[in-house]
Order: sequence, then structure tokens, then C-alpha cells
Amino acid sequence: MKKVFTFLTLCFFVSALTAQTQTVTNADITNETYNWTADTEYIIDGAVFLEAGGVLNIEAGTVIRGKANPTNSNDVASVLVIARDAMINATGTADNPIIMTAELDDLNDPTDLGQDDNQLWGGLIVLGNAPVGEDGGTDQIEGLDPENPLSTYGGTNVADNSGTIQYLSLRHGGADIGADNEINGLTLGGVGNGTTIDHVEIFANKDDGFEFFGGSVNATYLVAAFCGDDSFDFDESWSGYLQYIFSIHGQTNDAFGDNAIEYDGSEDGNDGVEDAVTGEIYNATFIGANAVVNTNSDGVRLKEAGSMQLWNSIIYQPSGYAFRVEDSSIDILAAGNSAFAGNITFGGGTYVQDDVAQVIAALAAGGNTQEDPGLASISRTTDNNLDPRPFGFSSAAYGGAAQHDSEAENTNYRGAFRYGAPGSQTWAHGWTALDSYNYLYDGEGSTTSTQDLNTLAASVTPNPAAALTTVTFELTATSEVAVQMTDLTGRLVYSEKLGQLNAGVNNVTLNVANLTAGTYIINVETEAGTAVRKFVKK
Repeated sequence: MKKVFTFLTLCFFVSALTAQTQTVTNADITNETYNWTADTEYIIDGAVFLEAGGVLNIEAGTVIRGKANPTNSNDVASVLVIARDAMINATGTADNPIIMTAELDDLNDPTDLGQDDNQLWGGLIVLGNAPVGEDGGTDQIEGLDPENPLSTYGGTNVADNSGTIQYLSLRHGGADIGADNEINGLTLGGVGNGTTIDHVEIFANKDDGFEFFGGSVNATYLVAAFCGDDSFDFDESWSGYLQYIFSIHGQTNDAFGDNAIEYDGSEDGNDGVEDAVTGEIYNATFIGANAVVNTNSDGVRLKEAGSMQLWNSIIYQPSGYAFRVEDSSIDILAAGNSAFAGNITFGGGTYVQDDVAQVIAALAAGGNTQEDPGLASISRTTDNNLDPRPFGFSSAAYGGAAQHDSEAENTNYRGAFRYGAPGSQTWAHGWTALDSYNYLYDGEGSTTSTQDLNTLAASVTPNPAAALTTVTFELTATSEVAVQMTDLTGRLVYSEKLGQLNAGVNNVTLNVANLTAGTYIINVETEAGTAVRKFVKK
């Protein structure tokens, strides 16, 4: 009896294990509602289209893999396509992201694939009905069969809704489909601003990380790491905004990494100043390759008819130029449609490609500077030492942000990441390959800092508190002082520069009445050191 039970139990486990993997071909998906759940791994086999009227709901924690070699000989790559009038709801969380990766990727081994391992599957393509700058107002998306009507994108609905994509990490994609034609990590064709996109990472993609073909979609909290071409590519007059975006280029291969941003405008023949459609980017941090092996790593390039505004961003260590503006984009910039405001550039090669006078004038008018932004630690290896936040109140990126009247948030800092107390984490922790592959700092603070971070004596009373609490600290000499409070995710809830304070005991009273009950980190930074104290709000 015991042997029979053991055999039956074994059979059950084998059956359950088999049921946890589901191969999906184009024949399996049409225009219905599909629910992909975390207890099953889905294998994309070939080009899979969700047709008009279809809805794909993807649960947090779900793993989706793409075959390197589709079993259908007619398909060159495995790619998931959300066609016009279909909808994807991929709703991961910070603790339980959705991962799209190669079939070969062992997610239990962070060392099996690295930043140079790409083209192992295709990617994700979402198509919508928003306007695109193309003759006739529609186009066929690159990377797919142009004769397939499901490849069409574009229309007239600015508010078109293709669904929700949150906490999604796309890894090791960019399969070749022809000469100089690879699939992007996330391709958005004519996607409207009714679509929600935030917390999306592209890691080790052969072609561009994100590519926007027209459309009006807004997106926040984006990561493009170690992509073979541009980190963010825009074509056909995209008109939305991005905020809190980060990219980093590798140093291991001269063929990997082009521009942080490549921006093209309309391709419908309307390329004058009066026709310019402007996209906006706020709070970006772009880390170039610093001309180490990889010399094809540049900053921002505006090509024909490109109209773009870049605010409060950091271009750090580009191998070549920081800014390059060409052709009719020069006139569009000079007319004020494009703008560069509050940005910091440091390291690398040429500030402005070809020293174009109009570009230099626009950069000066927008308060852009060439100075060290004071980032905590830059690393492109798996040593837990990539910390692209401002190091402290003396960092140029800590403040100095230009204020705007956009739909995007105004910040008092520049770059993708706000300053956080040692031990706190950024919005990129927990859900990205950068974190799981051990690139991001491990929460103990930067190992390259020379500042003593815990020498300042300080106390917080009362602690816990419901309404008011006082931070008391003693200075041995007059010093600049800044106080910040973050929650345990690194989100800033309070920040104040107190200016010069005198030597001796100082008290700062904080009003915490509006904070949600929970644990917070209070950081007092001075020229002599930093005190970090935990605080509990009742």
C-alpha cells in the first residue's frame, strides 16, 4: 500500500509540474478574454497576436518566456503583439513583478545570463489608435509582416486605451528579423494616453529599449539597461510625457549602446515649426559608457522634425556628444517648441555636436550646466554598487530643478532618483533585473563614498509620535544642514534645507500629523557627517 501511495503521489507531482508550463502560439489567441496566472509559466512560440476585442489579464508574479527558435517556420521571432482595439492588463507589483524573458533564462541563477546576452526572443508590441505623424495617419509597425492587418497602428483617438502595464521586466530580447531590423524591448505604436504605463524595465535588448511610434501615451518609472541601440527612441511625433526614467550603457562591447534618446518628428511631410508636435521628458538619468571600449554611447539626438523638451535631467559620461540637434530640429528648437531646462551634463566628449550656435544658446537660456551632478556611485558590473542618486545636499543634482507647468510633477531635484538616506532603496529596487542581477547597491549605502555617515549624534523625541516630533543634534562647528524623511521604500515624504546652523545643540521640529502610520527614516546631513534614525508614526 505504501509503494502504491508513493507511486501515485509521484505521478501527481509530475502531472502538476507539467501543468505549470503552457505553450502559446498564435492559434491559441484570438479576440477573447484570457487570464494568465502566476502558477503557470507561458512560453510564447512565434508571433502571437491578441486581436481586436481581446483582453489579456496577466497576474502579478507571472513569468512569460519567448522561444529563441519558433516551431512555426513562418515566424522569425517569438513576440507578443497587442493589436489595435485589444487590451493588455499586466499588473505586477514591486514585490511581485511580471517577468518576460527568454526560454533559456534560469531565474533562480542570476549569473546564467548577463548584460551581453540578447536576441534570445523578441519582445512586447502594443498598438493603438492615437495619432501618428505618418502619411494617411496610420502605419505598419516595424518588426512584423507589413501585409498583416494586425500590424497596423495609428488613428485619431488621443485618449485611446490599450490597458495597463505596471512592474514589468522584459529581459534578453531583440531577436533579428532581417538585416538591421531587430525587435525592440517594448514597442508602442500609436498608443493613447488612456493607457497606463509605469515601472517597466528593458534589460539587455539587442535593439532599442523603448520605442514610441507616434501616439500620446504617458509613462513613468522606466529603466533601459544595456541595450544594443538607443535606450529611448521616438518616431512620428509622439506627444506624451515621461518622468523618472533611467538608462545605463555597458562598456563591454563597442557595438552595444547608441543614444540615450533618439528623437524624430513627423514623417508626413509636415516638418515645419508650425507643425511640430512636442513630447516632454522630465527627471531622467542617462549613464553613458564613458568611452571605455564602447565609444558608441551618446546623449540626446534630435533628428529631422524632432520637437522635444528635456527638463531636470542628467547626462553622465557619454562617450561622444551630450546634445546633437540636426536639420529642421534646429529651427524648431530656436523657435522655442523644443526646450532644454535645468539639465546637468558631465564627463564624456563634446557638449554640443558641431557646436551649433542655436543649440548652445538654447542650453544657456534654459539654465543647463556642465558640472558633476554628485551621484553616489556608478558601476556597470554585478557588485551591488550602482547607486545613481544624488549623494547629499552638496550634490548639484540635489536641488536646482527648473519649475514647469506641465502635467508632470515638479520636483526639487534633478535626475530620475531623489536623494535617500543610507539604507533606503530606490523605486528600481525589488522588481528589476538590475536589482536581481546584483547591479543596484544593496541598501547599505555607497561603498565609494568617503563621507562618514553615522558620526553625528542625534535623537528623535517623542518616538513614536502622532503629530509633532523633534530631531535634536549637536554640531561641533557651523555647518550647512539638510533634513529628509523617507518611508521604507525610499519615497521622500519630507525635505528641507535648513541653511547654516551654529555650533552646539540644534532642534528641528517636524509636523508628522499627515503621515500614514508606519516606520520612517529620518536623515540629518551636515558637512561633518550624517545621522540616520528610525522614526515610528502612530
